[in-house]
Amino acid sequence: MRGTAVLLAVLLVAGCSGAPPDGTDGDLTDDWPLLTSAAPFRPVTGQCHESLAATAPLAEHRPVDCAELHVSETYHVGTPAPADVVPAAGSAGARAAFQECSQRAADFLGGSWRTARVAVQVVWPTKAGWSGGARWFRCDVTTADLDGQSRTSRTGSLAGELAGASPLRLGCFNPEVDGETVTTMRPVPCEQAHRAEFAGLWKAPEITYAALESGTARSAAGCRSVIAKFADLPDNSDMQYRTGWISYNPTRTEWLSGERRVRCFVYFASRTFKRSLKNAGPGVLPVN
Repeated sequence: MRGTAVLLAVLLVAGCSGAPPDGTDGDLTDDWPLLTSAAPFRPVTGQCHESLAATAPLAEHRPVDCAELHVSETYHVGTPAPADVVPAAGSAGARAAFQECSQRAADFLGGSWRTARVAVQVVWPTKAGWSGGARWFRCDVTTADLDGQSRTSRTGSLAGELAGASPLRLGCFNPEVDGETVTTMRPVPCEQAHRAEFAGLWKAPEITYAALESGTARSAAGCRSVIAKFADLPDNSDMQYRTGWISYNPTRTEWLSGERRVRCFVYFASRTFKRSLKNAGPGVLPVN
């Protein structure tokens, strides 16, 4: 028994004092890298989403492949100016973000989103996300009707969509009108009989949104000038006797974000055309 105990003690001492295994230095603490600090979530471009809202809670961030049915697509992620809270609608920070998204949209789409059935929306982190250090805004693009209220689901990316011919480009339409309200603008090829056509954009002045919506005289004058240039007509008081007009204002959210472009359309209550009225001239559109 004494001999066994002595032998065991010798073996233990030899194990503790021997050289470390090959490939190690015997120090168990010096080779562990420090853990990186946790970073706030930041979205990425090229992702599509099944819904679109003004804020994006992290718990609801479930992007889908753009080949699947979706409502919006993220094409740019920006960094806002430093602020203690999420920029409110109409604030300088919110307007700067919308301007950046609007400019980036042209590069992404291959053309102006304002001349297509497309809408741009800024998506912000939630208040909780902002408090946790999130400092980003998402630029999303979506197909939409002319009043900007209805989002349309689609499959496929919108990247380069407006670089060439596209069914989303504003062209010729057959409107349905109830009194002085346009209820539907149904797009049709310009070679088919139609009563309206997109003529261009009019930049509204810096007035309140209520003032823009309440009166038509300002929009009528602005759009008649746009139509005159589009159809190669004299821009004078006779324009009101040559064509009618339809205008679509920015949404209230867009207006608060600084958007001032109004979409203008040539319109006839009963007369139809089977051609574009671009550069049509007084011979096609006489004073009546």
